[in-house]
Amino acid sequence: MFGTTEPYTSQSSSETPGQHPSQPDDSFTDLVSVGLFEQHPPPELIVFLTNVYFDKWYFAAPMFQRARYSMSLHLPPHMRPPMCLQYIVMALGADITKTHRKLAIPFYQRARAYMQADEMRGDGQHFTSVAHAQAWSLIANFEAQQLFFAQSSMSLCKAIRIAQMLGLHRVDGQSVDAIPLLSPPRDWVEAEERRRTWWVIYCSDRLVCGSTGWPAMINEHDIHTRLPASEKAFEAGLEELTSPLTSILHQEGQNFSSFAGRVLASSLFYQAFQQSLQNIPDEEAQDVKTSLYWKRHREIDNDLASLLNCLPDDLKLPNSIRCQNATFVNIIIHTSIILLHRAALSTIERAGTPHHMIQQCRARLVAAAEEILNILRMMPDVNDMLKNPMLTFSMYMASLVFLDQPTSTEPDYQRQENLDFTLRLMILAAKTWGNPVTRSMAIQLAVDMRQRGLDSAAVEKASELPLERSTVPILAKGDNDSSNFLFQLNNFENSPEPTADT
Repeated sequence: MFGTTEPYTSQSSSETPGQHPSQPDDSFTDLVSVGLFEQHPPPELIVFLTNVYFDKWYFAAPMFQRARYSMSLHLPPHMRPPMCLQYIVMALGADITKTHRKLAIPFYQRARAYMQADEMRGDGQHFTSVAHAQAWSLIANFEAQQLFFAQSSMSLCKAIRIAQMLGLHRVDGQSVDAIPLLSPPRDWVEAEERRRTWWVIYCSDRLVCGSTGWPAMINEHDIHTRLPASEKAFEAGLEELTSPLTSILHQEGQNFSSFAGRVLASSLFYQAFQQSLQNIPDEEAQDVKTSLYWKRHREIDNDLASLLNCLPDDLKLPNSIRCQNATFVNIIIHTSIILLHRAALSTIERAGTPHHMIQQCRARLVAAAEEILNILRMMPDVNDMLKNPMLTFSMYMASLVFLDQPTSTEPDYQRQENLDFTLRLMILAAKTWGNPVTRSMAIQLAVDMRQRGLDSAAVEKASELPLERSTVPILAKGDNDSSNFLFQLNNFENSPEPTADT
């Protein structure tokens, strides 16, 4: 894959500082100021940030082999990964490391500049590659973490279209509807890398659409690519047969990889969101046994329970609590339960169905919300994980469950403790990383708590957080009939451009 990229010629006269990556100095300015065809960062910095990416961030987008990618960086220039991919990998690594965070935005901007330069070269052959689909996917993830939601959505669209042009959605299909832009894979590892690239993009599409309300870009009926194999098989290059997405949860005893678990959780998250959009007449809502709405509700609920029960060992908690993918998958499953049952509760209350169903829904909601908080309490690296806006979304959805609990004459100390814990965690992450997503959500949660008379020391601390960007998304209902909250963008007028100081 990496051997098809044209070489990039260095034209910059700026000298790159030669500091050791673990001892950054004030000469970061030299790295920030150079242009498109700049002198590359020193090799030790490239290695350091690339290793940080694989150690801390790769779990979220396991598209390529670590050893293969790292070795490719030492090949002749024309055989290395395209510069857009190299720079976005380093940007993600820098963003996780406090000592190098100043390099994250400049390296991201370079990645986009190289990508745009590739788009303007030739007749499209320079950007229709697996590596460029991977780069756009990582760029979209980086932009989401920085709250550049509009840019992130457009970057994801490009990743999806390039992947579809390359046929990554039908790696294991027999379709000949279009002339393929890729030659057949040389081996199973290359085919698996194409599968993994597709599924990373698919997960992003489902998670973005389920948290913003924007239409999905991928139709599952068009997918003829099997689920990803295990990490062990991929790293060792040992072929492993996997199942299609559509059948995996309905085959008794069927095993799947931890990455496939992430795919399934993302798929069910989107299905639960879609179900929450259904607005049905009261008479259908009252027909609990035979209406299509309740049949679909039970199908999704059963699939979520099945997925939770048949997770592979490396995704099961608490044994895998130190695995970031395991915590993410479990939290997304419980968030999906919240989405599904908030919608059901809203439907039940509106239609006047039996009271015991209201109690059942509330019990499921509280159990799912408490599971999310229990996972967060156990996580050793919760601050790192909260850089992911999806987990902030999940935390806020859990807090809504506690906010909406019926009030009683007696003080509910557990409810207050759950909300205070969630708010303190958001404040800590916002202050530690300067993360605008968690800062925005902390402020909003504090406002919600204060409106319900749930003041506390944590609420006071949250009110001191600055809200700097005019385009910070907030969680709000898409319309008055909606039961769930979505990321909403504010007005774009007079919003600042992203800079290295943002």
